[in-house]
Amino acid sequence: MLEPSADAKRNYYMVIAAMVAMQVTTSTIYMVLPVFFKLNGVTNTESGVLIAIGTFAGIISSFFAGRYSDSHGRKPVLLAGMAMYSAVFYLFALGGKDFNTFFILRFIEGLGFYITPVAVMTIAGDIFPPRQRGKAMALYTMASGIGQLVGPLGAGYFIEAATYTTYFILCGVFVTIGTLVVLFFVRETRPEAAAKKAEEDKLKKQTWSLGGILHDVRALGALVGFFFLAVLFYRTGNTMVNPFMSIYLTEELHLTMGDTGWFFAVRAFMTLTVAPLAGWMADKWGRKMPFLGGMGLLIATMLGYRVVTSFDHVLIIRALESVSNAILMPTTRAMVTDLLTPENRAFGNGLYNTLVDESSTMGSVAGGWVYDLYGFGTVFAIGAITAALCMIIVIIKVPEPSKLPHNLGKKPSDSAPSRH
Repeated sequence: MLEPSADAKRNYYMVIAAMVAMQVTTSTIYMVLPVFFKLNGVTNTESGVLIAIGTFAGIISSFFAGRYSDSHGRKPVLLAGMAMYSAVFYLFALGGKDFNTFFILRFIEGLGFYITPVAVMTIAGDIFPPRQRGKAMALYTMASGIGQLVGPLGAGYFIEAATYTTYFILCGVFVTIGTLVVLFFVRETRPEAAAKKAEEDKLKKQTWSLGGILHDVRALGALVGFFFLAVLFYRTGNTMVNPFMSIYLTEELHLTMGDTGWFFAVRAFMTLTVAPLAGWMADKWGRKMPFLGGMGLLIATMLGYRVVTSFDHVLIIRALESVSNAILMPTTRAMVTDLLTPENRAFGNGLYNTLVDESSTMGSVAGGWVYDLYGFGTVFAIGAITAALCMIIVIIKVPEPSKLPHNLGKKPSDSAPSRH
């Protein structure tokens, strides 16, 4: 793959700028919504259901996003997701404040939000060659970091000084700005190989047939399957923890929303600092080693949360967990993109994000239930166990993806030793 042109790089930078505007709001979801729901009479178990229904919607939209990215292009899919996501915030501000209304809005929110990672990861894969994808995915992760810095700090103090209604309207405005950036400044990146395959599938009437979908799933290969399984374990355990951290902090450590904002914002500092280094390491030394290091650190922090009792100590554990996240996010995205060939990149990314969303659904439902029955210590223990399972699968079954034949300019059938 040739070096991307300056125009192609600028195109990706515009996508990242739009993601920054979106991540300012996204980074506050798990911080604000569980507390907001509880203030409106929603139990922890029901809150888990509300978080889960959003991720369940993502199971649907992620899969279709991959298909439509191949058949209709990346930009329309990204626009649709962002427009839907922005509309929901206005509806949160103006709609009813009961479980049924929250249920509907969370479903629509999930439909829109979980489209965007599919489109962005695919655009990065379209533009950048394998040797630069680690840094490209790190830049995407840094967009989250900027949002995690601005969003939680601003939201915590903003809600204390204003109202949830004003907060939701402001979130809608931020995402609308990002949507306009994509509309006017981002160009389509779908490669010719993907467009040609989409046309062939259309002629064969395989685009939406069960047989065509199963054929495409099988075409991803066993290595992709093992990695997806590993991520499914890790994400299920991780999303048993994340949606309920704000409740853990406010109810068990008795923190204010302002202090909770600092807890969530510390991830931003680590992301902005560590993600570029993680991307550089992934490009220079391969994806697998940084991934395994990040997973090992995640296991340690999950166990660390079980023993902390003060805000200072929990902030240190949070910082270490954030380092783990800053390593895992770009390396995981680069590994997925490297495992996929150009012809199945969008479909594979869609299926990957579908599995991630499914794990989030299972984790959110199970997390609320386990928390209510057994407490947060058990939730953290499960998070450590599932991360360990992921680590074992990747060690045994997944080779270094950047050295696969299609990333070295060879045909998949070539068996010659890899050379650089």
